[in-house]
Amino acid sequence: MLSRLNRRFCATSYSCSLKGWIQKTPEFVQFFSTSTPTTGASPRNPLDVGLFSLPNLHKPQDFLSIANDAMTDCNSLRQTIRSSLETSALSPRETLHVLDGISNTVCSVIDASELCRSVHSSPQWRHAASTAFQMLSEYIAELNADVSLYQSLVPITSNPTIMLSLSEEERRMAFLLQKEFERDAIHLPDKERAEVQQLNGFVVQLETMFTENLVHHKSFDIQQPLVEDLYRTIPPHVIQQNIPQSNAGRDSVTLTTEPHIANSLLKYSSSSNLRKEVYMEMNTLCPQNLDVLDALIKQRHEMAIKMGYPSYAHYFLSDKMASTPENVMKFLNEVKGASKDRYNQDLAMLSKVKSQLENTNEPLQPWDLSYYTGVIKSHLFEGQDDAGEGSLAGYFTVEQSIEGMKELVKRLFGIEMQEVQLGPTERWDQEVTSNLASNGIRKFEFFHEVDDKALGTMYLDLHPRQGKYTHAAHFTVQCGCESRESSANGQTQYQLPIVALVTNISPPIANSGTAVLSHSEVETVFHEFGHAMHSLLSRTSFQHLSGTRTAMDFVETPSHVMECYVWNEEFLNIIGKHFKTGAPIPAKNIENLVKSRNAFKAMEVQSQW
Repeated sequence: MLSRLNRRFCATSYSCSLKGWIQKTPEFVQFFSTSTPTTGASPRNPLDVGLFSLPNLHKPQDFLSIANDAMTDCNSLRQTIRSSLETSALSPRETLHVLDGISNTVCSVIDASELCRSVHSSPQWRHAASTAFQMLSEYIAELNADVSLYQSLVPITSNPTIMLSLSEEERRMAFLLQKEFERDAIHLPDKERAEVQQLNGFVVQLETMFTENLVHHKSFDIQQPLVEDLYRTIPPHVIQQNIPQSNAGRDSVTLTTEPHIANSLLKYSSSSNLRKEVYMEMNTLCPQNLDVLDALIKQRHEMAIKMGYPSYAHYFLSDKMASTPENVMKFLNEVKGASKDRYNQDLAMLSKVKSQLENTNEPLQPWDLSYYTGVIKSHLFEGQDDAGEGSLAGYFTVEQSIEGMKELVKRLFGIEMQEVQLGPTERWDQEVTSNLASNGIRKFEFFHEVDDKALGTMYLDLHPRQGKYTHAAHFTVQCGCESRESSANGQTQYQLPIVALVTNISPPIANSGTAVLSHSEVETVFHEFGHAMHSLLSRTSFQHLSGTRTAMDFVETPSHVMECYVWNEEFLNIIGKHFKTGAPIPAKNIENLVKSRNAFKAMEVQSQW
């Protein structure tokens, strides 16, 4: 999962970005010679390094200080834009850099606060970060409604001569930023804009209501004999550790629709009745959302019509690579048609196995698919399941996965990935971490092997702990971009990206220090590593175009590319060594794992409808 905030004047990014070679007007020079980034490039004094390697972030209350400083700096930039509308003091190129400077400045704080509130072990830090996040979210809404910022773009994008004078990246920046403003109806007359904003407010409220309903309606109770069926799949102590129980005893048990519990039961329980109960609860537990969904569809459609789109689908896809609903449906229908025959064959196989194992002529049901898929895969591939357990148990560890990352980037990109020691003020796990070497935050720096040029920093926060975000995500603390600071020889410096790869994979074994992983956990790590490399290898003038700040229907591509390597036989021989003996994975086990990847793939494709 990519952690990406849906904000125009924020990315997964950071501050600054001025091209050193641009012709600077006096007004441009005056502002940027007196304004410094709230959290600029790496500080010269190592003692200034704070949380996430950022300066001026050493204690919780610093978040409020740097948030206020960021808003002050942004307001100065906004005034520069307003003045230029009257005097034309800024050139088109300079205007784009000032707009990106606004985005950089506010993102330098809100992105750090997003990560902090998601992962920090200290409640005080999380609270301060959440406060700063809310402050800046409200400020970003103000920026997005600032007509003067939008008006500064129109003379650029509407003038073909000016557009041709800009670089391809600058043209893209101008065009995308204008379109993003217009998605909020800023280009419409006041009355129509107010109507769209009101509808958008309704949409946001309904989306929030839909999500909150799901959050507050996750639990349900099962009775005997399903309780006994449950305990044959998941031991009682595991249920008690993971799910608060409203009723003590063996006659009734509280379950949850959380994926790690519900999907495990659908996949591993041999009880058709239990699987049916879980499946039905997952899909019907929140009936009040039917009315919310109907209202949301209606409000979204009305908003899109007022914005000049034929439907909400057209509005939603207008900034995506797919562009139109027609393109999407064409693609989906082609994929569906191509997989139809294989899908029917898979269904026939599953139905046959169900009939044999249950001695029944009952048709295959939705709650049967995951279970019987697993049964057949285990039989075909000698005990190998989707998670990489069974024949691969014990062969994957965190350390070998990291060695695999190093080898992969060296071979693919000519990059050296080096672990470095963290300073005490830049880490966020100290309150709960007893073994910092194997169970805490780790920091890696990347260098080009030819000229030893620094490329950026990646933090790894891999294991669960109290108060931490419970899923897997890539967070960008600081985007790469050209810095407003110049080196001693006058050359433009590049602000290096800082990213954090956050997961909740298996912690180290007690008294061992070794974190043994399933194959699916390794796949998760390399998926997020793909996002990290996308950010670290991006080299753009503007942070607004950096790394994962790309079209949402492309952004998962680098992560899926990295996933592919954990299914590659050569790479599996690099990362797969038994944690006790050091023995490599047997060739037959690797062969079965690779084959299992494509088994029932048509079922997965068809399930998207």
